[in-house]
Amino acid sequence: MKKEVKICMPYYKIAYSIAFVVILSAIQPVVYANEIGGAVERAVSLLAVVFCADTYLVEVQSKRSEVFCLYNLKKQAGVVYKRLFVQVAYLIGISLLAYGLFYWQKPVNLTEELDGGALFGIYCIAIPGTVLFWSVLSVTVSNLVRNRWIGMGVVLLFWIFSISGKATQFLKNWGPFSYGTCDFGKLTEWRWLGGKVLCVVFAGMMLAFVPKILKKRG
Repeated sequence: MKKEVKICMPYYKIAYSIAFVVILSAIQPVVYANEIGGAVERAVSLLAVVFCADTYLVEVQSKRSEVFCLYNLKKQAGVVYKRLFVQVAYLIGISLLAYGLFYWQKPVNLTEELDGGALFGIYCIAIPGTVLFWSVLSVTVSNLVRNRWIGMGVVLLFWIFSISGKATQFLKNWGPFSYGTCDFGKLTEWRWLGGKVLCVVFAGMMLAFVPKILKKRG
């Protein structure tokens, strides 16, 4: 596991991810605490797309692809799963850090029913599904097209569509950003949870295809 962490978590990725959330908390204005979750969710999903795009292709970039291909398919898939686990866990941690950084702006609670602790608890339930979905999607598309830049571009187009008004109106509580687009005064109704469940289900389906994608890549 230490070897995989070293490969998929170089210092420059840690540096730019921390800088990203610090800058985000400084330039993204929020007035109410209810606004923090939605602001962070969209931004962190974009970070996940960039952060995880090279999970497979790192072997080619570092000229280790010939050695990697000597592994049997099961071992190759296991390596990819470990790297994804490490990166997703790190991104979830960064997401929690980003949420806390916004309190530099001293936002106020919009409703008395939900204090800051309750809002953060709900956010902790929502954000893992978001990070998992966009991370796995980025990895899958980048590997299918065999280019991380094209892969990021394709996923970015889908990301832009997902945050559009038409997508929100059509998907409602079943979209990838159901948490961030719901009525913040009614978060406890849990209507947004359907979208997060779908994110996890689709991520699981993509992960199940990892061995086939690796076999196709050769």
